[in-house]
Amino acid sequence: MRLSLLFVFMTSMLWGMVLPENAPFPGGVIVQEIEAAERPEVYHGKRRLMVLPSEKAGRYVVIAGIGLNQRVSAPYKLTIKEAQKEQFHTFYLEDKAYKKQYITIKNKRKVTPKKMDMKRINDESRRSRKALALYTPKKFIDLSMVRPVDVNISDDFGKRRYFNNKPRRPHSGVDMAAPVGTPIVAPLGGQIVEMGAFFFNGNVIFIDHGLGLVSMYCHLSRFDVKKGDLVKKGQKIGEVGMTGRVTGPHLHWGVSLNGAMVDPRLFFTNQK
Repeated sequence: MRLSLLFVFMTSMLWGMVLPENAPFPGGVIVQEIEAAERPEVYHGKRRLMVLPSEKAGRYVVIAGIGLNQRVSAPYKLTIKEAQKEQFHTFYLEDKAYKKQYITIKNKRKVTPKKMDMKRINDESRRSRKALALYTPKKFIDLSMVRPVDVNISDDFGKRRYFNNKPRRPHSGVDMAAPVGTPIVAPLGGQIVEMGAFFFNGNVIFIDHGLGLVSMYCHLSRFDVKKGDLVKKGQKIGEVGMTGRVTGPHLHWGVSLNGAMVDPRLFFTNQK
C-alpha cells in the first residue's frame, strides 16, 4: 500500500475550497495531505478525523483538531486505515503559551454551584459533550466561515481562566461583545442538533456541520431556530444576550473538530 504525508497550508484549495490554517499546537488544527490509492479512514485514538478528497488524483487531506489539554511532550498519533490495512504516523506538536485571565463573577453560585445544581450541570455537560463529539458523513460546500456576529473578537481563545481567583477550564472559544438583541448567524450550513437553557452557558445552540465539525453559540437572549432545523450559511439563528455565567452581553462562539475545541479564527482569514 502506497501512502505518504505532506503538509498543506492555508493557501491550498480543494476544488476551490479554502482550507483552515495549519496550526499544529494545542487548540489548533493539523492540515495534512495523504497520498493513498483510495479514500482512507483516519483516526486519532477512537476519534474519526475529517478526510476530504484533494484536487490531485490519489490524494486526500486530513484535517484534525487538537485539544487544548494535548501535551506537546506526548506524540500525536494518526491511524490511517486503507483497504483493510493500517499505517501509523507519529509527530510532535509545537508549544503555545496562552494568557491567564482573572474574572470576577458577582453571582457566586455560578462559580461554586450548590449541590442542588450539580444534577442539572452534569446532565448539561453530558449533552454538550455528546453534541460536540458528533461525526456525521455529510459533505461540505466550503470550510470558510463567516462571522456569527458582525463585530471584532473581544476575548481570545485558550486563556487560562480564574473565576473569583478559582482556576477553571481554559476559554474554549472566542467572545464577541455586542448589545443584547444583535443578530447571530450560522457561519456554515448545518443542522441544529442540540439547544436549551444551560446553567453556565445560558441559552445555547449547537450546529453539526458534518465530518466531525460542530459549532456552539452561548448566552443568547432568544432562539430563531429549533432542534432538527437545517440552516444555511449566513442564516439568523438567534440574538446576543447575557444569559448564564456572564459579566456583560456577548456571544461565546466555540468550534469543535473531532471532539477537540479549536480556535474558530483558524477557519476565517480576518482574525480580528
